[in-house]
Amino acid sequence: MANKICVRCGKENTSEGEVYCPECGSGIRGKNRKRLWYLGVAAVLLLLVGGGFLYGEKHGWEFSWDSLLRRPPAVINGEPIAWSEARERFRITRLMMEKKYGRELFAGERGGAYLRDLERDIVERMISERLVAQEAQRLNIKVGDDRVKQQMQEIGKEIYGNWENFQASLREDGISEDYLFAHVRNLILRQEVKKAKAPAGVDSDEYFGAWLAQDRRGAKITLNENVRLSQVSFQGAGSCCGAGGRAGGGTGGCGTKQSGPLDPALKTNAGAAALEAYRQTHPAEKGLETKVTDYGCHVQVDIEKEGKIVASYSYSNGKVSEI
Repeated sequence: MANKICVRCGKENTSEGEVYCPECGSGIRGKNRKRLWYLGVAAVLLLLVGGGFLYGEKHGWEFSWDSLLRRPPAVINGEPIAWSEARERFRITRLMMEKKYGRELFAGERGGAYLRDLERDIVERMISERLVAQEAQRLNIKVGDDRVKQQMQEIGKEIYGNWENFQASLREDGISEDYLFAHVRNLILRQEVKKAKAPAGVDSDEYFGAWLAQDRRGAKITLNENVRLSQVSFQGAGSCCGAGGRAGGGTGGCGTKQSGPLDPALKTNAGAAALEAYRQTHPAEKGLETKVTDYGCHVQVDIEKEGKIVASYSYSNGKVSEI
């Protein structure tokens, strides 16, 4: 009987009933075992991730592919919107709406639909603000801090009679002066860009609206369709550390900026740790500043550049983790 030829290497195969010679067969069996091992590891990872999602849903954790992959809510012409910034906007907007219309506004199935609409609306508003800020930078329009502070003083006097009453109301609602400062700056920038772009004799509001719509269509915007700002988080309205808990040197409470001066040592250490972590992936970036805030349940460090948040970290016991 003629010897068979190995169909893989073409050499003579003396094994009875085999299509591969012993040498090739051994190699194939080894690869098959390795492939099965890889498949087994992949299956275990999928089970762990799936279990994490289910457990996270049950216990109110934020556990999503977006959080794992660090995908921001949106990126506008290469400039990302930070999760911490978007969640703070959501928290405050929801708080104001509940204060005006009652907490039942977001209750039940219909309330859940309102929340989804609110999340999308907030992201769209923040996209528009980024486009206006980018256009202001292109036109070399700048809004000084003194002008913003003056406008804040006027708002406080007009609505609450004086600045002190206004500050007390902000503290009661858990709204930081830093947040209000950024919001007022955006409003002023919008007015300045509107005036700069509208030709003489043309309705500035109408012209600005048309420009903004066109600019959005032409902008490079990556929108995260899975935005869930209402999930429990460091910035959420619910407790992220449990009732009365704390995660990084705060003074109790959750989701609300603590009153009183921040401990200088804590501010220095938290800021330095966050900057060191950020520079590991952005070693050449300059002009960075840190803003350290004690939210009670955690200490948060926002890395800012030219007045915009580029990254946020939670700080605890000398270590930071990106939010």
